[in-house]
Amino acid sequence: MENRERILTKAEELFMRYGIRSITMDDIARELAISKKTIYQYFQDKDTLVEQVAERYFHQDVEQVCKISEQAENAIDEVILMSQHLKNRLKGVNPSVFFDLQRYHPKTWAMWQTHKHNFIIAQVRKNLEQGIAEGLYRQDLNVEALAILRVTEVEMAFDIQLFPPAKFDLVSLQMTFLEHFIRGIVTQKGLSVLEKTLQKYEKTFNFTHSISFNPL
Repeated sequence: MENRERILTKAEELFMRYGIRSITMDDIARELAISKKTIYQYFQDKDTLVEQVAERYFHQDVEQVCKISEQAENAIDEVILMSQHLKNRLKGVNPSVFFDLQRYHPKTWAMWQTHKHNFIIAQVRKNLEQGIAEGLYRQDLNVEALAILRVTEVEMAFDIQLFPPAKFDLVSLQMTFLEHFIRGIVTQKGLSVLEKTLQKYEKTFNFTHSISFNPL
């Protein structure tokens, strides 16, 4: 792996684990056993490094989400596969990442907003429309409002004032929000498909700290 990719990979790992503000260029250089000068050969400053880490992260997210959408059998199958993708992405992530981006790296925060509106909300909207067409989601749903709500829930879980990390586990919180959301939109047919889909993946995925979707 070339130096630039090694730096991006290590920086992402450290930013996600400890938060962005708490990690310095010296920390990254020390972890990689390289000089800070080497890092500056590829990245002008920490802002630039954060931007390129985020850019790569968003690109990977697009690739993985599109792959899941292509292989999913129906809208609910896609939701379950996406929930596993979300768990994998958030495992070990420090909730302060969002706060650090918003406060200290406005350009990268703007990149997140663009990714959120142009891709993530669009993917949720697409899933809702597909689920309605398949008879798995209720016909009376306000698709646009619910797509925005769902993505806002994901962001809200990172608010350490509302959900202190000492009290709330980020992954469990996200799965709780997802369960609440999906149970509010499924039809009876959808609930039946949901239970069968969960059984199908029971041996593939570890559903500890994940969605259970127990019937009311």
